[in-house]
Amino acid sequence: MGKKVTVLVVDDSVICRQLISAALSDDPDIQVVGTAANGQEAVALTKELRPHVITMDVDMPVMDGLTAVEHIMAECPTPILVLTGDPRSQAPALTYRALELGALALQIKPSIDAGPEAWNLTKEVKLISSVRVIRHVRGQKRGAPGMPHTPVPALPAASMGIVAVAASTGGPQVLYRMLSELPADFPAPIVIVQHINAAFSESLASWLANASKLKVRLAVDGDTLQPGLVLVAPPDQHMVVPVRGRVALKSGVERDGHMPSGTVLLESVAKAYARRAVGVVLTGMGADGADGLLAIKQSGGLALAQNEESCVVFGMPGAAVERKAVDHLIHGDDVAATLSRLARGESLAASR
Repeated sequence: MGKKVTVLVVDDSVICRQLISAALSDDPDIQVVGTAANGQEAVALTKELRPHVITMDVDMPVMDGLTAVEHIMAECPTPILVLTGDPRSQAPALTYRALELGALALQIKPSIDAGPEAWNLTKEVKLISSVRVIRHVRGQKRGAPGMPHTPVPALPAASMGIVAVAASTGGPQVLYRMLSELPADFPAPIVIVQHINAAFSESLASWLANASKLKVRLAVDGDTLQPGLVLVAPPDQHMVVPVRGRVALKSGVERDGHMPSGTVLLESVAKAYARRAVGVVLTGMGADGADGLLAIKQSGGLALAQNEESCVVFGMPGAAVERKAVDHLIHGDDVAATLSRLARGESLAASR
């Protein structure tokens, strides 16, 4: 790297600040430019130092980390990596509140005696440093929709067999809204690959389930696909649909740098459901899902992707656009409404 990635480390524990700072400073491409002991200090130092990335503790005096994230994303938007306790011992709503407020990623905070290697956050810090975050004001209205020039024809009534979704950075927020707005009688099963730290997969599914009228859970090998069911890919395995109506989990190698891979899922859905498949690629870094979405389009299914304006990162949808794999670009706020229209056999050309 040419220019160093500057980092502000925020934690109320002196020892934790030292451990994080030392681990990051060992990387020649990273420079820790400041530390803060509470959220109030973090907000002030962010404005003063303008770091590329902030590592943010949650439980702190004076001002907690979530409040600090809210202030920073509204006043001085910065990529934030939130360090939290084990999600299995916390309410999922608390864990994911940080993402709702604009933080980019979650990482489990190691125990103080875990050893120096446990505090190595350099990969995640470098990854999110390149994300151009936007001012995160709740209720802010979107601008012009980024729609393709050619209208998409109506999906024949009762022909939606499955919805397959690939998402990464920024995806949990979009999935939360989508699943909270879909009706209980949505007529097709939904399968999702969301790139997230493996430790957070179970709490992600619980958080999404609490928001939805549909049944949401982590997939189990051999699960039967049915309307009203949403299956989220568990960590460290590929989720595939080998035949209509069934899910399988399999080990293997990463695809596009990921396991589970969105492309692996979408390609299997294209083969199993062909014209009855709807594929959706949401916000995220990299290109995962793009080849899978192309497979769905080529099989006669419908290929949707989130538009650039509403993405935290346009990487995955952008890669799909470059491959000419997208039938229709949609705003992240409109995913549920779009899927509902398709389920009713309505043309997306009439959605705007």
